[in-house]
Amino acid sequence: MTKAKTGETHAKTMVEPVAGTMAGRLAALELALDNLPIAVGLFHIDGRAIYLNAPFRRLHKITEEKPSTYGFAELMDSELVAEWADDPRHFFKHLVSTLKTKGALTSQTEIGGRIIAIHDMLLKGNLILSTQMDVSDRVRAEQQVNYLASHDTLTGLANRVTFNTQLENLIEQKKAMRGRFAVMTIDVDRFKDINDVFGHQIGDAVLTELARRLERCKGPDDFVARLGGDEFAMLSTGNAQPEGVSALATRLLAMAEEEFPCGGQMLKIGLSLGYAVFPQDGQDRASLMSGSDAALYRAKADGRGTVRSFEPEMDKRIHEQRLLQQELRSAIDRNELELRYQPQATIECEIFGFEALLRWHHPTKGLISPDQFIPLAEENGLIIEIGAWTLREACREAASWPEHLRLSVNLSPIQFRHGNLPAFVQDTLRETGLAPQRLELEVTEGVLVQDFARALHILRGLKALGVRIAMDDFGTGYSSLSYLQAFPFDTLKIDKSFTSKLWSDHHANEIVRAVIGLGRGLNMPIVAEGVETKEQLEFLRKEQCQSIQGYLIGKPEPIAVYADIVGRPQPAKRPPRGASGRERHRTRVVRAQSI
Repeated sequence: MTKAKTGETHAKTMVEPVAGTMAGRLAALELALDNLPIAVGLFHIDGRAIYLNAPFRRLHKITEEKPSTYGFAELMDSELVAEWADDPRHFFKHLVSTLKTKGALTSQTEIGGRIIAIHDMLLKGNLILSTQMDVSDRVRAEQQVNYLASHDTLTGLANRVTFNTQLENLIEQKKAMRGRFAVMTIDVDRFKDINDVFGHQIGDAVLTELARRLERCKGPDDFVARLGGDEFAMLSTGNAQPEGVSALATRLLAMAEEEFPCGGQMLKIGLSLGYAVFPQDGQDRASLMSGSDAALYRAKADGRGTVRSFEPEMDKRIHEQRLLQQELRSAIDRNELELRYQPQATIECEIFGFEALLRWHHPTKGLISPDQFIPLAEENGLIIEIGAWTLREACREAASWPEHLRLSVNLSPIQFRHGNLPAFVQDTLRETGLAPQRLELEVTEGVLVQDFARALHILRGLKALGVRIAMDDFGTGYSSLSYLQAFPFDTLKIDKSFTSKLWSDHHANEIVRAVIGLGRGLNMPIVAEGVETKEQLEFLRKEQCQSIQGYLIGKPEPIAVYADIVGRPQPAKRPPRGASGRERHRTRVVRAQSI
């Protein structure tokens, strides 16, 4: 016989001798009741205790000697009884009356700091059975689940779901009262840079501190939530008048200018704010949030660190942007994207290559500038597909040119975050037959700001293929010099915002002069973009700039316009677009070469 079976037999031999008598059965029943996880009490309808099991006695701290001396009302020293003022007997009378009507009653109270669920039942013989269970852990777990479902775990603020509920309730309330309130959306300017430079731990500390300050700045009846990421929202019920919302926004902007102590560092951030007012800017949640978001979008577009109120024309602009974004998704399939090529030349105006520039030929809007659609493509991830198409098409075209002509293609920072970029470039060169040394890939320092180590690894992988790497828009960032030290770029391109001001702005002259000198010292060729006039060319020649790009040499045109330069027969028939540009280009080149 196993040990388990032996124990079972022993237990039976202990119980069976006493189980045959009434006293034995009562003893066994009492033993069972004392070992239940539930407190059980049996009371007479007049309130006297008849039986209390061990858990009941422990719960109510009753001595073993005389439990029958306790009455129901005296035992229930709890929140339920406390509600019945000075005489707890009133509570018991109310309980008996309810039980006679309903038969049973379920309630919940706190006893000794624990949450107790109580079920009272009226039995035959004028008896009341009260079962009581400690549900503190379960209730607190439920409270925690409810809290997590309605609050942001990082900042402790209400989350998006709770905010939406609060907003809808406020709309109904203000409709009934004919009242007003403002919905404000708040965004941290360039928050991604904080995460990239200082790490996500510091970024989280910034958001937590910002949440604390928003709570401090809001009015007593205002409501703050974190919608996600670095986006917050506020319902301003006491500042619905324009001057009130403006004053609140001013306080918030001033608060953001104070340094944030985070992880032993003192950081400064900026905020952009947009708001819409009920009922004039919208009478439902969707329209109010759309209006507030549109105002925030305008605030960020106007230079960040600002506040903007909703204006009706914003809706139209947002709608147009979203429609354009949807149409962009099918632009590749409909063959609406095309490449224009702008020549790059030596300072003596000898063309040595072209930069491929993307254009979108919309069926109804005509040519759309990349300044309009590239940010949309980066926002929705389409830039990966568009960038891949651009590189393949440009390389395929350049492979047919004379070998001395180079090709430049821009890369988006988004392309550095997805897939294996060096492998894709290598496959494209192999597929199109373009020699690696004839391809130059242009990047901005934004590529390095976002993830320096990863970007540096990818740039070195590209360089290992034999392609050239150019830093575009040099001088417009804040840390370009450190990047030049970290990676040996093949070319620096001076942004056209500086070149366009040559001869008219002393500071632009000095910046361009300094960049050319820097390139000369680092043995990095310089390309000045945006060269349009003879005076700009003369300045650059005097400063020994090696190369130029701009309208003085040629506009971005279909490659057919430059057929003579890329070694193709002149087309018998002018292309439907760009033919007049070809003639203008010839005139400009002749004029430039005569300088």
